[in-house]
Amino acid sequence: MFKRTDNPGDVDTSGMTQYEKAVSNNWYIYAADPSLGKRIGEVLHALDELNDLSKQADDDLAFNKLRELVPGIDKTCSIVFPIKIEYPEQFEVGASTFINNNFENCSSGYIKIGKNCFIGPHARFYTPNHHPHDVNLRREGWQYDAPITIGDDVWFGGSVVVCPGVTMGSNVVVAAGAVVTKDVPDGVLVAGNPARIVKTLLKI
Repeated sequence: MFKRTDNPGDVDTSGMTQYEKAVSNNWYIYAADPSLGKRIGEVLHALDELNDLSKQADDDLAFNKLRELVPGIDKTCSIVFPIKIEYPEQFEVGASTFINNNFENCSSGYIKIGKNCFIGPHARFYTPNHHPHDVNLRREGWQYDAPITIGDDVWFGGSVVVCPGVTMGSNVVVAAGAVVTKDVPDGVLVAGNPARIVKTLLKI
């Protein structure tokens, strides 16, 4: 589980841009650099065009253009549009993984999804974190983004939420509606809010 325990300023990042801080899991202020919003806006506009293209029954063309925008998506994946990804360079999906409609990846934390995964509709993978104790730092806009790592052969039910910093093993089942706030080991079924282990699965 990735979680920062320091405060802004404890680590010297003075020579880094806000973008460099964001993609390296350091504290940064999103609003301090208008280019971040511009970058995301351009990506979301491009995705809107691909989502519209898929509505015209040209899913293959939409998928090929999606892989041009998000090269970390393996060519053997299957994705149902619409999809929302804010930082394409921070998103990786392994071979033969299926992602159903309305998948959303929020902010700049690196997300790696393994092979042979099934992700149900309306899944949300959130990477941004704000300061948990200091309201003044939150008001100033400080945040950091924590990576999410998913193993192979993981099955997510519909409307699952995965929170910042979570690492999940392989051969895992995540029940519909679960909110995953902590790391999950191999070979278990988790359910609930917050998600808890409710069953051990057969080894593969």
